[in-house]
Amino acid sequence: MKNMFFRPGKFLYAIAFLILIPAGLWFWARNTLAVIQIPAIESKPAGWIMMASGGFLMLWAMIALRIYGKGLPMNAYPPPVFVSRGPYRLFHHPIYCGFAILMIGYFVFAGSASGIWLVSPLTILGMTALVMGYENFDLKRRFPDQIIETVLGIPDKNNAVPRFRDRIAVLFRIFSVLILSNFLISAVEGTSTPLFGGPLRMFRGPDTSLIQFLSFAFLSAVPFFMKRNEELREWAISMILSLCFLLFIALQYPVIGAQYLPPQGSALFAVPVFLIFISLKAIYRQAVQITIVFMISASCLVAIQLTNSRSAVLHFILSMLIFLLSAYYLEIWILIKSAAEKVANSWKEWTYGKVRVINHGFYNGLGTFFVIMGGGILAGREYTLALMICSVLLTICAALWAQIIEGSEKLKRPFGYYGSIVGLLFGSLLVWLMGLNAWVVLGVVSVVMPWGQALGRLRCLVNGCCHGSRVNSSIIGIRFFHPRSRVNNISGLKGELLHPTQLYSILWLFFVGIFLFTLWNNHVSNPLIFGLYLILTSLGRFVEEAYRGEAQTPIISGLRLYQWVAVVVCIVGIAMTFIKAEPGVIHPGFTWVSFIYSAIGGIFSFFAFGVDFPYSNARFSRLV
Repeated sequence: MKNMFFRPGKFLYAIAFLILIPAGLWFWARNTLAVIQIPAIESKPAGWIMMASGGFLMLWAMIALRIYGKGLPMNAYPPPVFVSRGPYRLFHHPIYCGFAILMIGYFVFAGSASGIWLVSPLTILGMTALVMGYENFDLKRRFPDQIIETVLGIPDKNNAVPRFRDRIAVLFRIFSVLILSNFLISAVEGTSTPLFGGPLRMFRGPDTSLIQFLSFAFLSAVPFFMKRNEELREWAISMILSLCFLLFIALQYPVIGAQYLPPQGSALFAVPVFLIFISLKAIYRQAVQITIVFMISASCLVAIQLTNSRSAVLHFILSMLIFLLSAYYLEIWILIKSAAEKVANSWKEWTYGKVRVINHGFYNGLGTFFVIMGGGILAGREYTLALMICSVLLTICAALWAQIIEGSEKLKRPFGYYGSIVGLLFGSLLVWLMGLNAWVVLGVVSVVMPWGQALGRLRCLVNGCCHGSRVNSSIIGIRFFHPRSRVNNISGLKGELLHPTQLYSILWLFFVGIFLFTLWNNHVSNPLIFGLYLILTSLGRFVEEAYRGEAQTPIISGLRLYQWVAVVVCIVGIAMTFIKAEPGVIHPGFTWVSFIYSAIGGIFSFFAFGVDFPYSNARFSRLV
């Protein structure tokens, strides 16, 4: 450890992660208390237990890295020896897990609503992005022959017979997420005393103890009938994914999530209906006798739950939706991926004299139209002109940004997303000069922008920009064949399986858009919405960049250029959440004036992204 103090980089790293970042998170939570309306969760005993547990886990993992890894717990200065002992034998990334538990424990101890509902989730997402966007790749690069296997992990996809510990590990993961989801939904709805009236109430109520026992027995028995690791893995992923869908819906719409809460302390809803459906799908592959027993048990449990539900129809419809999305996630992914590959190879162009029209420009034109039209409906017709001006500035600044970063003889008119963020800031200044509320524009653009970006990513598929790196799986990868695609004429990867990074972005933006739209409908402050837009899109971009394979993007200190930019923009987004602004007066609704301005903005975007001059060598002249 002495050597650390003779290495300025390591010393500064330790100061940053041991002092500055924790202090910054505390400061963030303290100064955003007013913007969170969800009830706080407060418990001194639970807070102490979580802080002690999280701190112990962190310390144990750090000691393991020092003893077995012969290094320090610093991802910028990683240990030279691969570590699979101590807490790393149990699960991945125990330091991050320990810090998350410690952080949440502190905010529970302090009763900080912003710490629990704003700072903690975003910090956990940030740690997840760091792992997915850097550490996993760095670990595979440094230890290519090491197989990362943990006791509490999900088994690999193979035909081997699952071990007893694998079955128990899967149950542990599922029950952990199940109890956590029940607790969080209870806390958001405010129907229970936090911590000691949330998940623990599932174990109360002698009048429902039999139902409780049967529910958990049903779920606990399922993995022991799985004959192959592949079946166990698919079941576990579907179960966890379904609970994540439930949390995503319930935390935004507590009334819907309340369908799965135990009424008045009972345990009837200990196992949600969709988990029973997913389990039946998995058991259906087994022997007929086993399938019949499980079907009878499942029918009884489902009937009891729907009978005692607040709304049987809503409960059943939501359960079926979650079941279909989760149980058939792989089939849905393959369908979407195949559609993305068709779009990626759908390039068409028409030349009229010295002017060329390319079909992918329609996607950006449609996206811009949607952004202006959607923003005009949400904020009112008086803001539509301002939104159109902002969209023009976004396009211009995106072109200027990319020209500086990527412009070359082959790339005469590229576009860069982060330039559009600069354009949005300039646009908001212009809006303020027009006498309108700039925060309203920033807020409403943040709400509709993810949907517009998702449509714009379809252009990226056709154009071949923002493409992924090589991947060995045909289930994951897509192929580009059209000679006009950047994948072929710049990166030289024609016909190779590549990560569909554009599709990754579309899916992430889809959920971000739903989340921000919900915040707008609940009258959350515009600076907070704008800040969350910057944070969430930056975290998604950080991960997406790790899977990209564009030859022209420079790599700086182990990270791609846009990963560094994403970090900076994320910090700016955090700063935005501190700002308090009065809500502006808006008059939402559709008007034909909004439609006209939206059409003008869409046409401008279409020409910028889809019309060029193929015989010119002037800057900004050619798109390909």
